[in-house]
Amino acid sequence: MEVTTNAKTLFALGLNHKTAPVEVREKLFIGESEIPQLLNGFKGALSECVILSTCNRTEVYGVSDNPHVDLEFFKNQLIDFKGSRGLIRDEHFFSLISCSACQQLFNVATSIDSMVVGDSQILGQLRAAYLIAMKNGSTGKVLNQLFQRTLKIGKKTFTETSIHHGAVSISLAAVELAIETFGSLRGRSVMIIGAGETARLTAEALINKGVEKIIITNRTREHAEELLSSMQKGSLIESEVVDFANFEHHLADVDVVISSTGSARPLLYKKHFASRKTKILLIDIAVPRDIDAGVGEINNVVLRNIDDLHSIIDGNQGRRMRDLPKVKKLIMTEMVDFLTWYYTLPLMPAYEKTKTKPAPEQTKEIMAIKAFLGNNVSEIHKLAARASGNFNEDLASHFSLIQKLQTMKAASFAGSVV
Repeated sequence: MEVTTNAKTLFALGLNHKTAPVEVREKLFIGESEIPQLLNGFKGALSECVILSTCNRTEVYGVSDNPHVDLEFFKNQLIDFKGSRGLIRDEHFFSLISCSACQQLFNVATSIDSMVVGDSQILGQLRAAYLIAMKNGSTGKVLNQLFQRTLKIGKKTFTETSIHHGAVSISLAAVELAIETFGSLRGRSVMIIGAGETARLTAEALINKGVEKIIITNRTREHAEELLSSMQKGSLIESEVVDFANFEHHLADVDVVISSTGSARPLLYKKHFASRKTKILLIDIAVPRDIDAGVGEINNVVLRNIDDLHSIIDGNQGRRMRDLPKVKKLIMTEMVDFLTWYYTLPLMPAYEKTKTKPAPEQTKEIMAIKAFLGNNVSEIHKLAARASGNFNEDLASHFSLIQKLQTMKAASFAGSVV
């Protein structure tokens, strides 16, 4: 396969929630401290690389100067790095070339590839992955351009669409309900009953919304202390743990109670709120319920359960999905811009690199090539449209497009003074 030496092959490889179950994904999770070592392991085979690893995905975005991309090598590198041979199979991986790789990254950044559309964490995770790769010297012309556009389009979905609006989880819905009830959480105190994952996520969301104080109680005090310690690492919020045996004595001191234990019977009854003089919001996330339904009959008590929270999430999901076509249009527009730039690279003349500006004739030729590709951008659309999902076929189509563009460029410029 004869291709200009300027050709750089962009590809994506990895696994995510669409291709592998959680018990497989967790085996290939790569912590931030591990990523530089793996990036260094790829340096001999790739000119550029960014590794994104979260609970839902481990994805490698690479650029190869070699026209022959050996997928098995990269898969084996990932598997052996995590000591997961025999646990991860070939069908757990996806592999994408050029247009499809670009689209995958944009889909991730805008959260439309997330388990829950509207996930607000993924853009920060992408930014962190890019910064790690940059600091490691693993990015270059292609990935710098691609990730700058990726972060731009991710931010654009926040400002120009409603796809991230509203709660996307039980924890976030509970906090959204508290804000709706009181208008703001500034100056408010919250009691969290339970210390599991839901309690942790709820505490993080409360801190982000400016709650004044969090009281934690749990049947196993050690778990409550662990949750308190993790909260205090990143926040100066006032917080304390109270004994589970007498946590009800602290109910008068809080505005919101969020309960998520595994108790077989209710923990709170009417008697605990009979003398309540000010409004209190009780959010019962537990199944079976932690708060007796009769509590909701008391004045100044607002009781909500997990079904109420699911209704909030479902309503938000409907509003977010209405903007999905708008997000996809943003992605397509950004893809065309990036790919038009990307496919100018193998068409560019091989000029000697200097720290000075290009000569006028060089600048003229570069502008002519960009104009040529802009006039023939339909060829890139055709490539994207006929992507088969077969890595080797799409790789061959990628290089066929480069060769076709080179031929078209030569014919277009023949006899003209560039």
